[in-house]
Amino acid sequence: MTRKKAGKKQKAHLRPMLEQKKTQVQEIARKIKGAKLVAIVDVRGLPDRLLQAARKGLRGKAEFIVAKSSVLKRALEAAGKAKELAPKTNVPTALVVGDLSAYSLFKFFKDSRANVAAKPGQIAPFDIIVHEGETDLPPGPALSELKGAGINAQIRGGKIVVAKDSVVAKNGVKITDAMCKALQKLNVLPFKAGLTMVGGVEGGKLYEPAVLDIDEAGLFLGLCASMNDAYSMSVNVSYFTEDNRRQLLTGAVMQARSLGMEAGVYSEGNMEMLLASALRMQAALEGKVPKQETASG
Repeated sequence: MTRKKAGKKQKAHLRPMLEQKKTQVQEIARKIKGAKLVAIVDVRGLPDRLLQAARKGLRGKAEFIVAKSSVLKRALEAAGKAKELAPKTNVPTALVVGDLSAYSLFKFFKDSRANVAAKPGQIAPFDIIVHEGETDLPPGPALSELKGAGINAQIRGGKIVVAKDSVVAKNGVKITDAMCKALQKLNVLPFKAGLTMVGGVEGGKLYEPAVLDIDEAGLFLGLCASMNDAYSMSVNVSYFTEDNRRQLLTGAVMQARSLGMEAGVYSEGNMEMLLASALRMQAALEGKVPKQETASG
């Protein structure tokens, strides 16, 4: 076969693949155009069970689109929408399109992170500690495996126990195969794994993790403190609002009564108090003025 014929045969073979890729790009672009939210999630090293769990949890709210990075990039560019996400497809990613908000999707992924086992070659992000206590492991080869990982393991009462807290891997240390086996024996799952949202476009705006990662508890406390400060300020400057009018009116009435009492001005509001004050003054004066005896006839 000549080189020319071989080239034609190769092109004929690639043509259906190119058409299929073009159709896939068009279909994904159509979904992007019709979605309220378009997001990119990082799926590197993600266990399939976590991806399937995320699909199930978002069923009816969002759709996962898994394709080659080049296909996702072209679809984003072809859609003319959420183009800002195209540069973020240079790693294994999935596209998520749906009608929920960027914050809702980010929070879902954050809350769905699960504990997973350590893998050889990973770097410990913190000290991985096995705490003191009994295990369900019987005496045998497991004892040597635990000791080989630096765990203070002993046999007591026919079972393997961890005699005291033991550091298996210090922060920044590469995890070895022996460490992984020992941790798995004890069912210690030191890492968190899950989908990571690297960006989302909603209403024409790009939302990145730094903006979406909100401390809800801290935000709530901050809002409560701000509301209390605003309320106190409005009362201090006598600025009427729906929330403070009762307190301001109550304070104004009390001030008016005090002023009326000091000035001796009669009104329906302070008449009883003024009369009571006058009676007290009368009683005080009577106590100071000596009584005169009546002359006998």
